[in-house]
Amino acid sequence: MINGAVREAYVGPWLPEPLLTSPDVAEEAELADTVSMAVVVVLETLTPVERAVFLLREVFGYSYAEIAEVVGKPEAAVRQSAHRAREHVRARRPRFSANASEQREIAEKFLAACAGGDLGEVLTLLAPDVVSWSDGGGVVSAARRPLHGPDHVARWLLGVLAKPEVQGVEMRVDEINGEAGLLLSAGGVNLGAVTFEAAGGRITALRFVVNPRKLRGIQP
Repeated sequence: MINGAVREAYVGPWLPEPLLTSPDVAEEAELADTVSMAVVVVLETLTPVERAVFLLREVFGYSYAEIAEVVGKPEAAVRQSAHRAREHVRARRPRFSANASEQREIAEKFLAACAGGDLGEVLTLLAPDVVSWSDGGGVVSAARRPLHGPDHVARWLLGVLAKPEVQGVEMRVDEINGEAGLLLSAGGVNLGAVTFEAAGGRITALRFVVNPRKLRGIQP
């Protein structure tokens, strides 16, 4: 987790570190939902205590009494924190999302469209209100503001993939944060991760993490 002062000084959009997960996680729907990049982004907006309470209760199944002991708060306060955290996450998590098989199918179609450099094919996979975030942290070149709309996102993406320095980078579908996403690699080293949210067969949100300081969780 990153503190507010550091995040304010961060170059470009800030995203959590991606994590390679096993297919077993994707099969556990509740756990996969909790570790998905979309929900992790929401968890980052909780206070540290609320985040700890939410994870201990919702993911690890601790009792309120046990959580109170861990965080050093009265049990009544822990219950209030848990309630606030649940409401906060419920209000901000994606309302409609693809199931595991749909997510993988969209990831494979998106990979094929990107690899083929076909603007039309990429556009058909993007929702009208799609938003894209790129986290290079000022270390690696990346869009420094969120991109909105299918045309803007698709043209930026294909422009990046056409750059000489990107030639030789391979993309493949893998399990990232409990969902099918894209892994970028070259020479046996993973260089970035692409996660997305999808609904109705189209991608509604894309998150690119290419800051090398955030890639420990996706290395072999």
